[in-house]
Amino acid sequence: MNARRQMTGVNPIYAISLLGLWAVGVGGFPCDKPPLQGSTACDTTKSLDVRAAYIVSQLETAEKMVLFGNAAGSVPRLNIDGYNWWSEGLHGVADSPGVSFASPTPAATSFPQVITTSASFNKTLFRAISTVISTEARAMNNAGHAGLSYWTPNINLIRDPRWGRGQETPGEDPMGTAIYAAEFVPGMQVGEDPTHLKTSACCKHYYGYDMENWGGVDRHHFNAIITLQDEADTYLPAFHSCVVNGNASGMMCSYNAVNGTPSCANSRIMTDFARTAWGFDGYITSDCQAVAAVNEDHKYADPDETCRDVLEAGMDSDCGQFLGQHLSTSISNGVTPMTAVDTALQHLFQMQVRFGEFDPVSEQPYLNYSYKTDLNTPANQLLALQAARESVVLLKNDGAAFPLDPKAFPTVAVVGPNANATTVMQGNYYGPATYLISPLTGIGKYVTTTYAEGCDIGCSSQSGFAAATEAASQADATVLVVGISTEQEGEMNDRTSIALPGYQEQLMTAVLSAAKGPVMVVVMAGGSVDFTVAKQSPQAK
Repeated sequence: MNARRQMTGVNPIYAISLLGLWAVGVGGFPCDKPPLQGSTACDTTKSLDVRAAYIVSQLETAEKMVLFGNAAGSVPRLNIDGYNWWSEGLHGVADSPGVSFASPTPAATSFPQVITTSASFNKTLFRAISTVISTEARAMNNAGHAGLSYWTPNINLIRDPRWGRGQETPGEDPMGTAIYAAEFVPGMQVGEDPTHLKTSACCKHYYGYDMENWGGVDRHHFNAIITLQDEADTYLPAFHSCVVNGNASGMMCSYNAVNGTPSCANSRIMTDFARTAWGFDGYITSDCQAVAAVNEDHKYADPDETCRDVLEAGMDSDCGQFLGQHLSTSISNGVTPMTAVDTALQHLFQMQVRFGEFDPVSEQPYLNYSYKTDLNTPANQLLALQAARESVVLLKNDGAAFPLDPKAFPTVAVVGPNANATTVMQGNYYGPATYLISPLTGIGKYVTTTYAEGCDIGCSSQSGFAAATEAASQADATVLVVGISTEQEGEMNDRTSIALPGYQEQLMTAVLSAAKGPVMVVVMAGGSVDFTVAKQSPQAK
């Protein structure tokens, strides 16, 4: 999208379409020439809904059918290019179908995972981070390497510490999560241009979603039973805040059902709550393959009825292929009315107008953002460092042992399965960073280090314990880095226990017993883990 600007040595009007993004083709953008040129679609004095309604009115039925997937097709007759709605920006612009980290945009600023940042309790920081993410997203979009619709933030609650995706969220508290949403979303969407969205933020996953695959039930089949009180007190406040206080322009309905109704077919939550009661004025996408789940997993409706149910409930875009495969037949069979189709397209084209796709370049200051000046800058990297410093939680510091004085502790043993970790620190939904500094590398900048892994993250063997305990017994101080990684937690991967994996607890006990000096135990994890051993040990400071 908007690949027309800031491409070195290329006239912006002739930039090429990349990645299936809504980009300017050889012939220009939709309002450059007939049939839309000079029409209501391109009249900036008209309201969003009037302009979008005009665009929808010009579409033929067959043209409408290609517009409902996340990888929306093109309408060549109207000079409308394809667009991929799926870009990720959870804690920095991230790998996703709508994003490319090819040259000249090989990396973006990588901020701490959300569960970490939320521990800062710093509302200003939340918005500062999302402001940088949206600036970098616009810069990448101007290079033709990213979309403008970002499926972030994840504001589901951690109802069980073993949930694999808890790392993506602000935590377990409805109020804290609501505050995060209210601050993060404006940073994504609001900038110096009052007319256009900087980018779009998407409140996900709506709602009652907090498990992946546990006890023989996965998220595609799960039916959450939620009382009205728990709904009001627990599950809805963050989404209400995301819409009302954050003014989010996107929402995502979730895989699961609630009280028997799949979320993507639930008119009560999408239309009655979000649009009518809260005033939501944006687009609603399904999670990926969640529309198919309405039919195939929840057995809620047949294919024709599923198309009707999700559109009439208030969903607008299908991340997947279900509508593309079945919607035309559903319409032909008289099941899905064209009014439901047009309402969804109205919401989608309102978003495109808000992005600036039908407006003059001269009226869009965001088109001046450049990967050369706005992407992964030193200032952005310093903000990421600030976020990490403010978010690290110190659980124990007996005798004010830390921070360690390099003069008093000139040698440090750096041991444990995460002692030399790099990409583990980024969690999930991340993009490539310019550099990653492991604990071992970072500590080695200040003191002489000895390194012993002890065991890998799964810690199925104790064969490396001797090297770890030997290093700890000789060094002036020890930094023991344990924890988990995406091997233990992540999308479609819940844990069954909060214990450290394998023999990690035994490694901790052995190192604490052997260490000559104080031991700093560092836990690197997205979800909660039990490290009672370190808490109770006098050697662990």
